Amino acid sequence: MNSAIELHDSECLQVEVGDDGTGFVLLDAYVHRSEGRPGWEAGEGGIQRVRLTFQNVAINGLVGDLPAYIYEGSLATGDAVLDNMIELPASYPEESIFKIMLSEDARVLTVSGTNVNLLIEGEFRYVERFSPGSPRSAQT
Repeated sequence: MNSAIELHDSECLQVEVGDDGTGFVLLDAYVHRSEGRPGWEAGEGGIQRVRLTFQNVAINGLVGDLPAYIYEGSLATGDAVLDNMIELPASYPEESIFKIMLSEDARVLTVSGTNVNLLIEGEFRYVERFSPGSPRSAQT
């Protein structure tokens, strides 16, 4: 089954940077799962813990109080900009920029680095069936 994070409706739980230049962003991500293209073809949606790890990490913007819901976001890597939907699991060795708008105050947080990995942690918690053309599909 194919999976992808929908950043909208996900929750940012933690952002950490180590002295060695490594860091991570921990999400309770809204995840689409489908036999076809997640978020575009019929499947299911649910919540799953996902960790984005970075090397050579830099953070711009205010992390602020967490947890906080993500209103919108993207991952720019190489020549691609993955707007709102990011394949899961995934690895991006080149310089990448993860940008999210958080919480009611609409603060923007940018995390950049190399060797970005999206890792699944924990079990998928089913929320709903997803069908193309449903009101939820207009958000993806």
